[in-house]
Amino acid sequence: MCKFNQKWHILFVLSILFPLLADADTIILKNGEKIKTTRAWTEGNLIKCYRFGAVVGYLKENVKAVEDDPQEYFEKVIFLKKEKRAGGNEQNSNVHQDSLAQFKVQKIYDGDSFKATGHNITIKVRLAGIDAPETAYKRKRKPGQPYSEKAKKYLADMIQNKTVNIKGYGTGAYNRQIAEIFVGGKNVGLEMVKAGFAEVYQGKFPKKFDPAPYREAEMNAKKSREGMWDLGSEYVSPKKWRKIYKN
Repeated sequence: MCKFNQKWHILFVLSILFPLLADADTIILKNGEKIKTTRAWTEGNLIKCYRFGAVVGYLKENVKAVEDDPQEYFEKVIFLKKEKRAGGNEQNSNVHQDSLAQFKVQKIYDGDSFKATGHNITIKVRLAGIDAPETAYKRKRKPGQPYSEKAKKYLADMIQNKTVNIKGYGTGAYNRQIAEIFVGGKNVGLEMVKAGFAEVYQGKFPKKFDPAPYREAEMNAKKSREGMWDLGSEYVSPKKWRKIYKN
């Protein structure tokens, strides 16, 4: 049984930085479900752990026990399962979706982020590799970009209230899971770029993420003046828009 104290916070950080050296814990819920994780610790009335590339918590009242698991790292975390296929590009829409985690989309925030539930947790997801037009933020008096609402609607039409397959790349800002999303055999982020409702992300890409298909899709969308690219010289990237209205 784990002793939940301050040292686990340190061990948790180390387990993320050096995963191959980390032991694992198993959280046993009262409903019988067993959850393997790099490290579990207590925080308030929650038992927290690192799962699906994000920090998640379970109410103590729903947890039966937490046990040390001496296995080397957790071998088959859903997001790290090896895809059972002969080869091909990992960004291809033919990726074996049974190797990915399934969640149901509950709420669309904008053209590149949403909330989903599954496996007894709720996560916030940021689509990997893309950047959609910024929506209005009244509290900070930030106006929305042209095509921001259309981008949000396009994403909603694809995944709202649907079960999607999620390929995680770790956690980004605001504790959101950075991930590629697949539904109906399609790569959702790639479809956003093809339709001209998102550009290729201008920052650093997650490790092992291949932006090549996204860049090709963006080039084709620009040529065809799809969606926001119809703005021509008046187009402003989401990154630049955020800088303009950062205060």
